[in-house]
Amino acid sequence: MAEHTEAASRSASDFLRMLDGRADWVTTSKLIRAGLPASFFDELSALVGLSPSALASLLEVKEPARRRWLKTGKLTSTESDYLYSTALVLRSALGLFEGDQLAMREWITRPALALGQKAPVELLSTFVGINTVEAFIWKLEHGVSA
Repeated sequence: MAEHTEAASRSASDFLRMLDGRADWVTTSKLIRAGLPASFFDELSALVGLSPSALASLLEVKEPARRRWLKTGKLTSTESDYLYSTALVLRSALGLFEGDQLAMREWITRPALALGQKAPVELLSTFVGINTVEAFIWKLEHGVSA
């Protein structure tokens, strides 16, 4: 049991270190091109405090893709790029609420005037939307009018 807890803790710290990969963009790019491990999605769901099924529903990840991840053990490079970018935004949103997963989940699902009355999560299906939400979070963190 202690080995499982230690492995889970190591896995979580590896996941967070990967999200800090902006500093090491060469390694991060290589990992994304090769395809992130399927566990990345589960670790992302733990970060935001949702079950993998609930996160898949929220991000509109199709069940056949999740089954393929289980079978192959990894995501495609396109899926890796998208989920890595989404993870960065979700981590930023979590930071906005000082680690409060419930407050972050409520915020990402609530329409925002600055986002055209769209909920932040509604914009996470494209890279343009991801960048828009990331810019919105930055504005909120720095007190800039949205």
